[in-house]
Amino acid sequence: MNKILSVCLIFFTLSQFELFPSGGVSGGGVVNIPQGKDREKYHLGKAVFQKELDFKETIPPSQIKENEDRLEFLQGSLPNTEKRRTDLTELSGKITKEQLEALEYFLSVRFNIKIDKKEKQ
Repeated sequence: MNKILSVCLIFFTLSQFELFPSGGVSGGGVVNIPQGKDREKYHLGKAVFQKELDFKETIPPSQIKENEDRLEFLQGSLPNTEKRRTDLTELSGKITKEQLEALEYFLSVRFNIKIDKKEKQ
Protein backbone atom coordinates (compact mmCIF):
# COMPACT_ATOMS: atom_id res chain seq x y z
CA MET A 1 0.00 0.00 0.00
CA ASN A 2 2.87 2.32 0.89
CA LYS A 3 4.57 1.66 -2.46
CA ILE A 4 1.40 2.48 -4.41
CA LEU A 5 1.02 5.77 -2.56
CA SER A 6 4.66 6.69 -3.13
CA VAL A 7 4.41 5.88 -6.86
CA CYS A 8 1.23 7.98 -7.14
CA LEU A 9 2.89 10.81 -5.25
CA ILE A 10 5.95 10.71 -7.53
CA PHE A 11 3.77 10.61 -10.65
CA PHE A 12 1.64 13.50 -9.40
CA THR A 13 4.75 15.55 -8.57
CA LEU A 14 6.33 14.91 -11.95
CA SER A 15 3.12 15.69 -13.81
CA GLN A 16 3.14 19.18 -12.31
CA PHE A 17 6.35 19.93 -14.20
CA GLU A 18 6.56 20.00 -17.96
CA LEU A 19 8.64 16.88 -18.23
CA PHE A 20 6.35 15.44 -20.85
CA PRO A 21 6.50 17.89 -23.80
CA SER A 22 3.87 17.82 -26.47
CA GLY A 23 6.43 17.23 -29.20
CA GLY A 24 5.48 20.38 -31.07
CA VAL A 25 8.11 22.25 -33.00
CA SER A 26 8.41 25.95 -32.44
CA GLY A 27 8.07 28.28 -35.40
CA GLY A 28 10.86 30.30 -36.95
CA GLY A 29 12.39 33.32 -35.35
CA VAL A 30 10.65 36.66 -35.25
CA VAL A 31 11.83 39.07 -37.91
CA ASN A 32 13.03 42.39 -36.60
CA ILE A 33 11.56 44.95 -38.98
CA PRO A 34 14.13 47.68 -39.57
CA GLN A 35 13.52 51.26 -38.51
CA GLY A 36 14.00 54.55 -40.38
CA LYS A 37 14.84 54.60 -44.08
CA ASP A 38 15.34 50.85 -44.17
CA ARG A 39 11.75 50.39 -43.03
CA GLU A 40 10.42 51.86 -46.30
CA LYS A 41 12.77 49.70 -48.33
CA TYR A 42 11.71 46.62 -46.35
CA HIS A 43 7.99 47.26 -46.91
CA LEU A 44 8.50 47.99 -50.62
CA GLY A 45 10.38 44.69 -50.95
CA LYS A 46 7.62 42.90 -49.06
CA ALA A 47 4.99 44.36 -51.41
CA VAL A 48 7.03 43.24 -54.44
CA PHE A 49 7.49 39.74 -52.96
CA GLN A 50 3.77 39.40 -52.27
CA LYS A 51 2.98 40.89 -55.71
CA GLU A 52 0.79 43.60 -54.22
CA LEU A 53 2.05 46.28 -56.63
CA ASP A 54 0.82 47.13 -60.09
CA PHE A 55 3.78 46.44 -62.34
CA LYS A 56 2.97 48.88 -65.14
CA GLU A 57 6.35 50.57 -65.58
CA THR A 58 8.32 49.76 -68.72
CA ILE A 59 11.81 48.46 -68.20
CA PRO A 60 14.61 49.07 -70.74
CA PRO A 61 15.48 45.86 -72.63
CA SER A 62 19.12 46.11 -71.50
CA GLN A 63 18.03 45.81 -67.87
CA ILE A 64 15.71 42.81 -68.36
CA LYS A 65 18.53 40.24 -68.66
CA GLU A 66 20.23 41.60 -65.52
CA ASN A 67 16.92 41.41 -63.65
CA GLU A 68 16.39 37.81 -64.82
CA ASP A 69 19.80 36.74 -63.50
CA ARG A 70 19.30 38.41 -60.14
CA LEU A 71 15.76 37.04 -59.76
CA GLU A 72 16.93 33.50 -60.63
CA PHE A 73 19.63 33.80 -57.95
CA LEU A 74 17.05 35.00 -55.40
CA GLN A 75 14.60 32.24 -56.36
CA GLY A 76 17.31 29.63 -55.84
CA SER A 77 18.23 31.15 -52.46
CA LEU A 78 14.70 30.90 -51.03
CA PRO A 79 13.78 28.14 -48.56
CA ASN A 80 12.11 25.15 -50.22
CA THR A 81 8.66 26.00 -48.89
CA GLU A 82 8.86 29.49 -50.39
CA LYS A 83 10.23 28.16 -53.68
CA ARG A 84 7.05 26.14 -54.12
CA ARG A 85 4.86 29.06 -53.06
CA THR A 86 6.22 31.82 -55.26
CA ASP A 87 8.09 32.29 -58.54
CA LEU A 88 10.25 35.40 -58.53
CA THR A 89 11.44 34.91 -62.10
CA GLU A 90 8.03 35.95 -63.43
CA LEU A 91 8.78 39.47 -62.16
CA SER A 92 11.57 39.81 -64.70
CA GLY A 93 10.97 42.81 -66.93
CA LYS A 94 8.21 44.10 -64.66
CA ILE A 95 10.07 45.63 -61.71
CA THR A 96 12.38 48.61 -61.60
CA LYS A 97 15.91 48.59 -60.26
CA GLU A 98 14.72 50.24 -57.04
CA GLN A 99 12.03 47.58 -56.56
CA LEU A 100 14.56 44.80 -57.22
CA GLU A 101 16.96 46.22 -54.64
CA ALA A 102 14.10 46.51 -52.14
CA LEU A 103 13.13 42.88 -52.86
CA GLU A 104 16.73 41.77 -52.26
CA TYR A 105 16.78 43.71 -48.99
CA PHE A 106 13.48 42.20 -47.85
CA LEU A 107 14.63 38.66 -48.63
CA SER A 108 17.97 39.21 -46.89
CA VAL A 109 16.15 40.29 -43.72
CA ARG A 110 13.19 37.90 -43.88
CA PHE A 111 14.95 34.70 -44.95
CA ASN A 112 18.54 35.57 -43.93
CA ILE A 113 19.80 35.30 -47.51
CA LYS A 114 23.33 36.52 -48.05
CA ILE A 115 23.59 38.61 -51.21
CA ASP A 116 27.12 39.10 -52.48
CA LYS A 117 28.14 42.43 -53.97
CA LYS A 118 29.48 40.49 -56.99
CA GLU A 119 26.05 39.00 -57.65
CA LYS A 120 24.48 42.46 -57.84
CA GLN A 121 26.85 43.62 -60.58
